[in-house]
Amino acid sequence: MIDGYNLLHARGDEPSAASRGRLVRDLVRWAGVRQRRAVVVFDAWAQGERVEREEAHGPVTVWFTRYGERADDWIVRRVSERPEAVVVTSDRAVRQAAQRRGAAVLDSESFASRLDDALEDGAAADDAGEAPRRPGRHAGRTAAWLRGL
Repeated sequence: MIDGYNLLHARGDEPSAASRGRLVRDLVRWAGVRQRRAVVVFDAWAQGERVEREEAHGPVTVWFTRYGERADDWIVRRVSERPEAVVVTSDRAVRQAAQRRGAAVLDSESFASRLDDALEDGAAADDAGEAPRRPGRHAGRTAAWLRGL
């Protein structure tokens, strides 16, 4: 579960529809290269709808929180249901809450760097006509997801 605006800031982007779109496209490319699935959550608490909204983008699911709910709260609530999740955020309170619920946590700056590196590697593989690397078998889904960064 990725804190969307947190990751945008880590990449040096300001929140906007265009930057969200670029981030989602990059995450879809990353997920395809690394054969991962990801959930990215954006705050819609100040301008959102009465209900949360979900968008499917291949291996990436985008959630917009409902009016009055922050992405932080959404992530903590959902991680309680899926403690095997990997949470990407630099928000200390979310990191601590996710870890208490059993989730692995990666700060947004580290993930942003790994995301950009993976996209560069994927572009180089595409240019060379090579197939994307496939991950090996790993004991746990969390460990596999983290190793695939």
